[in-house]
Amino acid sequence: MKELSVLIKPSSSLCNLRCRYCFYADVSENREVASTGIMQDDMIDILTQRIHEELSEGGTANISFQGGEPTVAGVNWFRKFAAALDRYDNIQVNWSMQTNATLLTEEFCQFLHDRKFLLGVSLDGYQTNHDHFRYDAKGKGAFLRVLKGIRMLKKAGVDYNILTVVTHDLAAHASALYSFYKQQRFEYIQLIPCLPALGNTDDPLAMRPEDFERFYKEFFTCWFEDAMKGELMSVNLFENLAGMINGVPPYQCGLIGQCIVQYVIESDGSVYPCDFYCLDELKLGNLRDCTFEQLRNSEKAKQFIATSACRKSPCSSCPHISICRGGCRRQNVCYLKDDYCGYRSFLDEALPRLAWLTRQYRKQ
Repeated sequence: MKELSVLIKPSSSLCNLRCRYCFYADVSENREVASTGIMQDDMIDILTQRIHEELSEGGTANISFQGGEPTVAGVNWFRKFAAALDRYDNIQVNWSMQTNATLLTEEFCQFLHDRKFLLGVSLDGYQTNHDHFRYDAKGKGAFLRVLKGIRMLKKAGVDYNILTVVTHDLAAHASALYSFYKQQRFEYIQLIPCLPALGNTDDPLAMRPEDFERFYKEFFTCWFEDAMKGELMSVNLFENLAGMINGVPPYQCGLIGQCIVQYVIESDGSVYPCDFYCLDELKLGNLRDCTFEQLRNSEKAKQFIATSACRKSPCSSCPHISICRGGCRRQNVCYLKDDYCGYRSFLDEALPRLAWLTRQYRKQ
């Protein structure tokens, strides 16, 4: 069956928080029009029609929402979008959303449960760290509001995982972060390196290669000690690595080895090849004028993919290149320099232990 994955920004770059490191605020401020507002009803119809055109013979649509903050659009917007896609009963839909969870209500959570959404909730660990980086327009930290949103998700039975941005500061406190996850009984974790702002090679918030090595070695040690006791926390990078050394393709984009066209759809219908590169010069087209087939076959899409491999001198002699594959061209600045790779140092320690661990779990 054919499959289509899209990432939709229903509220463009609009957000109720003012996080210090927000990469999409940085990206959107580098466009001529930073925000295109809430997606209007006519664009909902056009987008869902384009999805049906791509899957006219049936298939699966993986629909993900992100921002900005997608819940700014309101629960009724999501109802309208879901109803518009319901018209095409030959399409199976997998729903997901990344959110700061501060605008969730019981009504919203019930909708998410009924539609079987998977949520990624942005929570940067314990309160002192979270509120230092993630706060509203009045400067008030959002930690307690995020926990309230998580409690509502649990009550409604909505599946969710925790997304944590690892800054230069947080990288020094891996054990404390891991202990926080255990205290809160969070089972599914995604760790995201804090990117430097576009054009800023010395961003004090960004994760650096030395940070990457220190953080992941410490965090992995905590995780591995629990895993040996049968207490296995799902961590996206570790799961991908364990799968790859056992012949399973990665699901994490940055481990594929080259970029793919991700169909990042702004609220006005503009389409970009990657969430990190929603820039005017990389815009593939607009769904008002183009089908998905035309977008992926465009010269801009082909050029974006052709120039996506990003390797530096440490890669030429790295024994783990078949695992890392050079990494994501936007994120690898967080672990790779011309003369040093923090990722390699981490993999030197982690891969043998992951291989041993997977053998033990297969024996059970």
